[in-house]
Amino acid sequence: MQRHLWWLVPLATMVASCAAPTGFGGGAPPPAYVPANAAPPAIDEASSGLVGKAWQWDRSQHSDGSTVVPTSPERYTLQFQPGGKLDIRADCNRGSGPYAVNGSAMKMGPFATTKMLCPAGSQDTAFLRDLERVVDFRFARGQLALTMSSGGMMRFAPQP
Repeated sequence: MQRHLWWLVPLATMVASCAAPTGFGGGAPPPAYVPANAAPPAIDEASSGLVGKAWQWDRSQHSDGSTVVPTSPERYTLQFQPGGKLDIRADCNRGSGPYAVNGSAMKMGPFATTKMLCPAGSQDTAFLRDLERVVDFRFARGQLALTMSSGGMMRFAPQP
């Protein structure tokens, strides 16, 4: 009788794999559904100075003591839109991505950008890499200061 039951092992395996759904995070629930016509998150008073202005990169000061100053600051800009969208210019590339603000805490990215080959000496890669490391923001003397997770700081001036 055992030789006629060989088909039960593959069948039991298939049933078990269908019955135990896996997903991202090992069975974690799917992400919450947010309707496309949902109201954008409220911008609080602390972050209201972000929205509607174009900010151009002034410099980055890294925790190792190095400083990066853009050769053409007007080619490296941020523009915060209502609803958590950030428009970016990184030298010859343009793009956008999400941002979220909670008090002074900030998270940016990931960004979708064009993939143009910028001229030699472009700082687009360093600029985008530093933006994705931002964890906090503040305003200081008319400038926007973004603190990176590494302890460094990116500074932006209002675009003229």
